Amino acid sequence: MISRRNFLGLSLSTVALQRLSIFDAFAANVDISHGSRNKKEVALTFHGAGDLKIARDLLAIASDAKTPISVMAVGSWLSANPEIGKEILVGGHDLGNHTYSHKAMMHLNFNEAKSEIARGKAAIIKSVGSAQKYFRPSGTPKSNATIRKAAIASGYSNCITYDVDTLDYQDPKVSTIVSNCMKSVKNGSIISLHFDHKNTVAALPKIISELKSAGLTPVTLTNLLS
Repeated sequence: MISRRNFLGLSLSTVALQRLSIFDAFAANVDISHGSRNKKEVALTFHGAGDLKIARDLLAIASDAKTPISVMAVGSWLSANPEIGKEILVGGHDLGNHTYSHKAMMHLNFNEAKSEIARGKAAIIKSVGSAQKYFRPSGTPKSNATIRKAAIASGYSNCITYDVDTLDYQDPKVSTIVSNCMKSVKNGSIISLHFDHKNTVAALPKIISELKSAGLTPVTLTNLLS
């Protein structure tokens, strides 16, 4: 006969195993790299860091074009410039977590990855008063199980990646940035762009114009994934 103590011990162990199984199941989920392929919408997402003037130039272009964007902000940048977080939200854009110091996350262990995500989240809270919804891994176009577990432990149910890489961080010609976007974009695409690159500033109006000409409406991640 199983004693009450042993029964409670077995019950608690079962609950712990169930929780672990759920945790591992979430961690096995694939990244979110695009929205619905049935809607003619896309999301322009930006790595948020660097020169504030360039950041504000890009935000102004988006505002003038009545085009919402999504900024995945590096926490150390937000900590140094907390006012920019509020400017992003006031402009009708999304703000997300792109870790604190933009390390190559594929090389981090669980505790290191969790620290990067948690510190990035804390920087967002300090900047705008709430955590916001989205997380994108740094230094990699996709996550792995360790990153996903760290994200879940930090309160993010998914990792946001992308299916269109403009490669603007390599500072190619403006026409190349636009071409890299348009040759791969489709319904539901999440497009990767970066603050702190002058050619991205020049390319953004052309990208917005060509997307709209193709019948694709840029929206925030929140709207794309709703």
